[in-house]
Parts: sequence; C-alpha cells; structure tokens
Amino acid sequence: MVASGLVVGFATGGFPAYSKEVSQVALVLGMTFSLTEISIAGISPRTELRRFLIAFAMSYVVLSGLILTFAILSPDPQIRNGWVLMAAVPPAIAVVPITSILKGDTRRSLVSLALLYVLGLALVPAITLVFTSQAAPFEELVVQTVLLIGVPLVASRFLRRWPRIVDFRGSAVSISFFFLVVAISGSTRAPLLAHPELIATLAVLSFGRTFLLGGLVFVLTRAVHVPWAERVAVTAFSSFKNLGLTVVLAFAVFGPVATLPSIVSLVFEILWLAALPLLFRAELVKDAAPAQRS
Repeated sequence: MVASGLVVGFATGGFPAYSKEVSQVALVLGMTFSLTEISIAGISPRTELRRFLIAFAMSYVVLSGLILTFAILSPDPQIRNGWVLMAAVPPAIAVVPITSILKGDTRRSLVSLALLYVLGLALVPAITLVFTSQAAPFEELVVQTVLLIGVPLVASRFLRRWPRIVDFRGSAVSISFFFLVVAISGSTRAPLLAHPELIATLAVLSFGRTFLLGGLVFVLTRAVHVPWAERVAVTAFSSFKNLGLTVVLAFAVFGPVATLPSIVSLVFEILWLAALPLLFRAELVKDAAPAQRS
C-alpha cells in the first residue's frame, strides 16, 4: 500500500487541496490502529530498565546519531531540518511485527516501544529545537507532537477494548498509510522534479542508515554472541524510524522540501523490512548446518 501510494502520488500530484489535513488525519488513524497492538498495562520501568535502555541507545543514540550526522553535512537547510525530525521521532511500529515474525523478544519490543513513544512527546520537540538550522515554531511543533503521538496513544487504549480490533487493524493501517503517502508524495513531486540531483544523494544516505547500519548491528551482535531473541530486537530498533510521523511533521512545520529525506528513506525501509526475514532465515540455516552434520 505504501508503494502504491508513492506511485499514485507522484503520478497524479496527490490531492488538489488540503494535503496537510489529509496526511494528518490519515497518520492519526494509522497510528491509532497500529498502537492497539501495544499494551502498556503492568509495565514496570524498574524491571524493564535494562532492555529499554538498550532500545533507547539503538534508536536515539546509534540511529539518531547517524541521522544527525547527515543533517549536519546537508547544505540545504530544509533537507537538514528533515533529517533532524527523522532523528527526533520514535522507532517505527513495524519493529513489533517484524520482531514477532522473526521469533525475537516481542515483549521487549512492545514494552520498549511503548516507553519510547511516551518519551517521544518530550524528545521530538526538544531534539528538533536544538538541532534545526532555523527557528522552528515551538507552539506548532508541540501541537503537532501531541496530535500525532499523544492522541493516537490515548485513542488506541480505548480501541484495544474492541474485541474485533485484530480483524480490522491490518486493513485500517494499510488504507490509512495509502492516503498518507498519496498526500505527501504528491506534494513533494514538484520539489523532487526541481531538484533531481537530491534523489541520488538522499538514496545513498538512506541506504546507509538502513542496510549498512542494520547489517553492521546484525554482524556485531552475532560476533559477540548476543542471544537470538535480543539480536532481532536490537537490529530492528537500530534500523527503523517512524517515517510516516516524520513526513507529516516535516510537512506541517517546515514544508514539502523537508519531507524528502523521509520519502526516500521510506523506500529503503520497505526494502530492508523485506530483507530482514531473508537475512535471519539464512542465519538459521547456517547455524543448523553444523548440528545436522554432527
């Protein structure tokens, strides 16, 4: 659905009016349905502290640190602002299903992600205001953060009580992100056509922050014999940011040009999401071969 949204948005130019409002509503709905998968009941910060700190380090120190390096090296102030917002947002909610699919520590991912989203209410405006190259409108940034993180967090608690939410969650998230990507990619078509040289540069950097960084973390955790369940979670937290949230924040606060790093990165995150099961499956086969020979 995200890929289809990119094609439709670039081909048609998106919506003729109210692109900002459409993208905001679509993201709030998508985030709300996505967050119903996360339970924050019974979370003990003291019990979960070690695992949370690792997830925080992977997402906000390792991954955000690399993204902020891209921001510092970017000569265009709007592109720089887009990278900064990407560094400021929490991890993608896709961390949870990908961890589950790969038989990782799903509870660890759920708890850490829930805490990171609560923390994101303060971190998103704080990091953005510190690192952006121009004066960000503080009130607008706070309002957007509360709207796009706070509202879905609260609304998802009520929606979790609906017994049939599991039946509708996947479709609701997919449809919401289709309209979100159509609105944003359509609005960024003109800036991309006006600056085609940006695509190659952004593609190289986006490849580095997904495939190269994620692959490096995968190799290092294997080398130091980190348990399988933890390796899956650590690799996921070091690879994924909530790019839907980044795109809408950038569009609302800084304008369409600032969304370009996230639009390009979104393509590579989709490809990395598809590659992870193949990578870990190959690892399983490799580990099983010596056992079979013995």
